[in-house]
Amino acid sequence: MDSSMLGTMECGVPGAAGCFWVVDASTTGPAADDPGLGNGARPFYRAVLWPGTPSVRAAVEAWSGPPPGGGHPYGDPFHCPSGAVALEVGGHRMGEVLPLDGPGVYWCLTSNGMQLSGGDPMTYHPREEDPYAVRLWRVPGQLAAELPLFTRSQPRRIARGAFTVSHGEFWLSARSAGLPDRPPVPDVDAPAGADGVVAIPTMAQDTRVAAVVSWWDGEPPAADGIALGSCQVRTDGGPLRCWSVDGPGDLALAVPGPGRIGVCAWRRVEPGEDFRYERYDVRVWACSGP
Repeated sequence: MDSSMLGTMECGVPGAAGCFWVVDASTTGPAADDPGLGNGARPFYRAVLWPGTPSVRAAVEAWSGPPPGGGHPYGDPFHCPSGAVALEVGGHRMGEVLPLDGPGVYWCLTSNGMQLSGGDPMTYHPREEDPYAVRLWRVPGQLAAELPLFTRSQPRRIARGAFTVSHGEFWLSARSAGLPDRPPVPDVDAPAGADGVVAIPTMAQDTRVAAVVSWWDGEPPAADGIALGSCQVRTDGGPLRCWSVDGPGDLALAVPGPGRIGVCAWRRVEPGEDFRYERYDVRVWACSGP
């Protein structure tokens, strides 16, 4: 289904400011004072101006879905608890408040004057009232932060951890030796396994995620969230660990012994404060076969 624009607001921005901010309408104080910028979904989004820009005509647009040209990779995650945004320059609110499609986490993507005019980035010269468009649309499949992972059926063991990802993926390793020299990569937005390692895709390239890995006596029930898929790998009997490009995290799940295991993953998009917004429910069980 094609998306449509739900609303827009425009405001002039002086080039000397160097940037402008889209902020949750309920926040107080200047966005630049926030220490956690750039690490997950925050209630602030920074749009940087092209160097030498005299002034900007900024348009903030709310969309019902991905706007034209707004496909993957998406923009940055933006947490909007109030369901409305405002524009801020130099610590001061500018213009009106723009309602979004309710509270939640949104993708936030900026197009500058060069992109909007189809200019050449090597020769483009910003001008007065250079157009900028910031488009926001809801991240789909969001869940309430307090929704429990396990309800009627319970796993045999559970391990929890958190880590930073920088390349849009993390790995669940069933190898005592850690990752191979060339670990697998996700199959687009689905897990992929090889050499005792499962690559699990994340939505954002640079973010902090939380994961819960659980061991089940048989094939596990479906979880809440976005189903990413499943695969199988062999384990040498050592604990399962989650790895990022920085190395193994603090998560370690003991398994009964060596053999083939099934791994399925769900992404839980939660707008809570802890671990920002990406959480992963990874369920593991023993499979028959060599």
